[in-house]
Amino acid sequence: MHDPATDLTHVPGPPCRNILDSARVTFVQGAMPPPVTREAVVAIGNFDGVHRGHADLIAQARREATRRGIECVVLTFDPHPAHVLHPHEPTPLVSTPIERAAWMQVLGVDHVLVWPFDADVQSQTSEQFVRAVTRFVQPRAIVHGPGFAVGRGRAGTSAVLAEFGRTHGFDVLEVVPVTDQNDDAAHGSPLISSSAIRRLVETGSIAHASTYLGRLPTYLGTVEHGNKMGRIIGFPTANVHPDGPRATPLDGVYAAWVERNPLSPNAVFHPGAISIGDRPTFNGTIRLVEAFLPGFDGDLYGEELRLHFVARLRGQVRFGSIDALVTQMNADVATCLHLLGEPAKHP
Repeated sequence: MHDPATDLTHVPGPPCRNILDSARVTFVQGAMPPPVTREAVVAIGNFDGVHRGHADLIAQARREATRRGIECVVLTFDPHPAHVLHPHEPTPLVSTPIERAAWMQVLGVDHVLVWPFDADVQSQTSEQFVRAVTRFVQPRAIVHGPGFAVGRGRAGTSAVLAEFGRTHGFDVLEVVPVTDQNDDAAHGSPLISSSAIRRLVETGSIAHASTYLGRLPTYLGTVEHGNKMGRIIGFPTANVHPDGPRATPLDGVYAAWVERNPLSPNAVFHPGAISIGDRPTFNGTIRLVEAFLPGFDGDLYGEELRLHFVARLRGQVRFGSIDALVTQMNADVATCLHLLGEPAKHP
């Protein structure tokens, strides 16, 4: 069982504002007119979470593009291929496509292509896939990570693409994966991967997940109406609902930064106390992600919020009375504010 005491104990302030330049992102849709074709080094992958390993791969693509005097482009997929291949067991993702694009832009990517993964793409040969990509960009090098393959039956391996590239003017470069050199030696320097980060988030290991990501794990969603039980007991919460399967931290209470107007120049950060679970004290049956913003008095319904998780305080508890719950919630809020380096908020 995860021990909250191993989580972060101090955060210098809210995360850096991360602004998405939508003009540098193309969501590819069917036979849409392509943007101006440009020569580029193209990094291809799912890049869920854009973790430290992804950042290293993108940095190498950026260096190669600079060396050649051309652009650096990343091609990522939406929906995630796993959601198409296994629709009844969709993989809970670490990030959304727009979060990925924003993080990639920080890493120096000139343009992001969000490629639709559907039955048509799944049935394409690797050659057909590359030819489709050339409608948008002329690859002079394709950069990828371990286990890479595209096309029907994953036949388009690195070696296959390299052979195709020899006659079509592009190289294929594989990047060695990044491992966690600081982890316990007994773990054998585990690979930093999206699946590993999902497991860390879902077990409440926020500090460890943050190390792998190189930033705090996030959860982006829209505020929906609930039963307003929190308002009744003096803790009005925002019920944050994602637009797809998301890696959700283990049930419990968390300190987090709550970002309003996320990924925009108007983004504002509020300290928050996050409750995840089914409200056992009220005999709840639906798992919710609820954000309480101490000192905030306003209407958040319909707004998009992004939660930046900092630390897990405790697990979910069934209290014997509402008064006992409220007492604990007051203590939780005080702890969250302390961890976030914020002064206490008074009504």
